[in-house]
Amino acid sequence: MSSSVGLAIFGILLAGVLALNGFFWWRFVKQYEIRHELLDASCELVSSRFTSGFKMGWTYPVFGPSWTDVPCNVELKVSVPGRAEVSGSTWLHLTYHQGLVWEYLKDSCSNMLPKTHEAVSCLRFQVFDCAYVPAVNGGVEVAFAGKADSLPDLPVLLCMKATGLSILTLGPLLLVTTGILRGAVRGPAAARQLAPEQCKGDEECNYAVLAEA
Repeated sequence: MSSSVGLAIFGILLAGVLALNGFFWWRFVKQYEIRHELLDASCELVSSRFTSGFKMGWTYPVFGPSWTDVPCNVELKVSVPGRAEVSGSTWLHLTYHQGLVWEYLKDSCSNMLPKTHEAVSCLRFQVFDCAYVPAVNGGVEVAFAGKADSLPDLPVLLCMKATGLSILTLGPLLLVTTGILRGAVRGPAAARQLAPEQCKGDEECNYAVLAEA
């Protein structure tokens, strides 16, 4: 009974570790695909209404940049030379570059979204450089403030995190799994090695078999 409970607990831990590794590698692949589909464009907000998303802070280990990814759901108009102008509701990701001391108040949609300015007789939003991924239906799947080559290299950081997690978890897990499988195979084999002629009686033979198992 105790061995069955132990195997069940180990199976749950194994599934959790594999799921965590799968999530980390999926996150890297997703960002890698997004970065390779980005098109540089000019963007302009259509409305002042927005919805703030969940901010995420990123930093390279030891040396490298630190930044906060600030997602804002906005009505956005995207213009690309030689392409039809597209607009719609999408997530616009803003990058707030952090220093040694992180800023947690200024890295927000209300502080970072482009402001309005008066143009002729109407109020318009500032036009800013952006990069976006075209949607299948012709809209905007996701957009980033700034040109594509100016964005922090998040895919490289995610690849480093996924690789480190796999080395720290899958390596030891493979060794433990191998040990468990070898023990499970050796148990019955060791019990069968005791020949009947080595026993003086049925009771001693049964005791020896149990001791070997």
